[in-house]
Parts: sequence; C-alpha cells; structure tokens
Amino acid sequence: MRAAEFVDRGPRQKVDELNFLGSQCTRDCSGHRAGYAWSKRKGTVPASRSASFNKGAALQAAGK
Repeated sequence: MRAAEFVDRGPRQKVDELNFLGSQCTRDCSGHRAGYAWSKRKGTVPASRSASFNKGAALQAAGK
C-alpha cells in the first residue's frame, strides 16, 4: 500500500449515520469526520465556513 492511499478518517459510527459522537448530522456525517480528522492532525479547531466540519473538529478538541 502506498502512503497516499491511507487516510485517517477518525472514529467510525456503527449504524446510525445521522449521528457522529452524539452530534446530529444532516446527511452522511462526512463533514464531521473530516473536521475531526483535521483537528486530530493539526491540534487546533478551524474557522471553516462549514458548520459540520467545525463541529467535528470541536468534538475532537473536546476529547470525544
């Protein structure tokens, strides 16, 4: 496997795709997952225009 093929997408939810670590999602929680992974890599909470991205980052920063 090449290094570029591996992407850490954060924790996975089992069945309920409209809920990410207790936070409601509008569609598929991909924004929450992306923000969570970004915050985990960078160690900060972003000021993105995407509310779901920001929420995912905040969840990671809160230690969830």
